[in-house]
Amino acid sequence: MDTFMEPSRRIPVLGEFDVVVCGAGAAGCAASIAAARHGARTLVIERDGFLGGATVSQLVGHVLSTNGVDFQGIWHEWIAQVRERGGVSAPDLIGAPGLFRLGVDPEVVKYAWDDLLSVAGVEILHHAWCSDCMVEDGLVRGVIVETKAGRRAICAKRVIDCTGDGAVCAAAGVQWEQGDGTNPWSQALTKVFRMGNVRWPEGGYRPEQITQARKALKQAVARGEFDSPVVANGRVITYSANNNVHRSVAPHRTEMNVFSSRVLHVNTLDPWDFTRAEREGREQAWQCAEFIKRHVPGFESSYLLDTNQHVGVRDTRRIKGRTTVTADDAWHFRKHAHGIAKSSWDIDMWPADSYDAPAVPREDPVYKRRIEQMKHGEYFDIPYGCIVAADLDNLLVAGRCVSAERGAQASLRIQQTCQSTGQAAGTAAALSLQEDVTPAELEPSRLVDQLAADRAAVTPVLATLRDLT
Repeated sequence: MDTFMEPSRRIPVLGEFDVVVCGAGAAGCAASIAAARHGARTLVIERDGFLGGATVSQLVGHVLSTNGVDFQGIWHEWIAQVRERGGVSAPDLIGAPGLFRLGVDPEVVKYAWDDLLSVAGVEILHHAWCSDCMVEDGLVRGVIVETKAGRRAICAKRVIDCTGDGAVCAAAGVQWEQGDGTNPWSQALTKVFRMGNVRWPEGGYRPEQITQARKALKQAVARGEFDSPVVANGRVITYSANNNVHRSVAPHRTEMNVFSSRVLHVNTLDPWDFTRAEREGREQAWQCAEFIKRHVPGFESSYLLDTNQHVGVRDTRRIKGRTTVTADDAWHFRKHAHGIAKSSWDIDMWPADSYDAPAVPREDPVYKRRIEQMKHGEYFDIPYGCIVAADLDNLLVAGRCVSAERGAQASLRIQQTCQSTGQAAGTAAALSLQEDVTPAELEPSRLVDQLAADRAAVTPVLATLRDLT
């Protein structure tokens, strides 16, 4: 049997809202806060039992920035909440002056978002999955969700897709792109894992220790102890016995996030292929952890603490919007009069077909020049049209699935920019209701001005990342 005709049935309505946000990651949380603060009755729907999205479920326990220009508005409130609960590590360098990382505790992130959404008056529905859209006369009238009680309908005047996969837009019939135009593969997926009870060598790793670890690796692979490519090719050492990798997710913790996993040739929209990615990534994590415990100094008494709940996904659908931010825009730091978010991170493209090729070839002269420009404050804008669905006037999108070419998406997908597009989408949804126009009809300058006022009203947590130490 190739298909099954689902019988027609009446679906109970669970509620009616001004704004419904699908997905409660970095983008969705910011979107729902912004909409609620501007007077819209707002519901955020989340498949997991917590807020925070990939930061929590995929163990993306770090914030990366070149110059801090991309830290805007709600991001400052969020990081302040995380810091207040003791969930921020001291920032440090990752390879070159001006490139910073900031560790955040994924567990604390849940509580920080809980506080922010509660104070804003956002209503929250956990353990619900947006599976379809209610579309009439060119407008989205609500969403269909799968819950423990069964299928339910939720009516909305405005819908914001913050699923990361653009699932709501796709269900509504909005056009989208995937992959590189030749293959549907996502960028390499990563099964992040955490090691506990790590005791790093005082003063960092010495060259001879790394040499010895590589020798032990070669011998172990020759004996047939490890067959995972990410162990055999040395990535496991690059991401463990290395003074420049991310260590602790929070202060005073002897834990380490390890990003050595790479799962290749994955179409994340194929359920069988996505299942393979989870299982293959978990095997990679296990083998990496076993090697680290046996052969890397400082890990002698360590243990595999956990793996991410969902394998780390960097891209799936890219939704077609009224405007598309291009790779050329990203490379040349183009600004837009209707810019609603900033991106100042690398073109961070993890190859879908290589265990060895770097995500960012930092020695390439072109990349070097771009990084130097960012160190001096450069960024590119995401214009308003990128978050308005091309085909439906009241459907917005935020996060990593906004309307962007792949080369731009590889930069704007990081969490502070996702929060900025989310804040813009939530604000646009609420303003359009106030002015009795659709988001597509909303004057972009009205949104830009409101965002400027809202963001200016937030006290920045830091002038530079070093202020968090």
